[in-house]
Amino acid sequence: MARSNEMRHLRRDHPIFFWGSVSVLVLLVVATAAVAVRIPQYRSEAGQLNRQMDAQERATRDSILNARARRAELAVALIRHEVRLKSLHESGLHLAISTRDSTLYLRQGAATLRAIPVRIGADSTVRGADGRTWRFVRPLGERRVAEKRESPSGPVPEWVYVSRGEPVPPEPAREVSGGLGRYVLVLDDGTEIYSRPSTGPLARGVIPGSFVVAEPDMQAIFAAIGDDTPVYIY
Repeated sequence: MARSNEMRHLRRDHPIFFWGSVSVLVLLVVATAAVAVRIPQYRSEAGQLNRQMDAQERATRDSILNARARRAELAVALIRHEVRLKSLHESGLHLAISTRDSTLYLRQGAATLRAIPVRIGADSTVRGADGRTWRFVRPLGERRVAEKRESPSGPVPEWVYVSRGEPVPPEPAREVSGGLGRYVLVLDDGTEIYSRPSTGPLARGVIPGSFVVAEPDMQAIFAAIGDDTPVYIY
């Protein structure tokens, strides 16, 4: 009751202050209610805006990556074209490997002496639990034969066991006679063209970034190829 009398006296004695305070209070209540009603809408609009921005960012990223991929594909296509033309203008004995046709050609000048099916090891990355990494990439371009090996002996590389999730044996236990087959051509960048071995861990599949040829076909061309023979891979 006393509180009500005080409010009446305040309204009578100070009408401007009273009604001004009431107006401010009403405005605050209305504003608070309006904000409360708009909060879900604000959140929805913000989420939608974020999703739109993410989509734009993804579209921009994809566009950049696609452009880079197209440039890379064009560069590879140009390399293949140039190397193929160079091989056709080679006057002496040489090897040419078409990665598109999976074919190895023994040529004398522009004349094809023999066409041989070849299996090509895919690009690959092998990562060990100890942090070591082996990266294999199929070669393109002009190479030369650096070394000819017949029934070579040597340790099976560690990455072979790592790629299969197997423990790596000590080096003496990895020694395999003829582990790369009977005939091996080692190019000047380390790439190997070899006949499939009959035993050992490399008897199945193809070494990543290398080329495997049937043994009779390798035998047929092996004697004709000398050190420093050009090899064109395209």
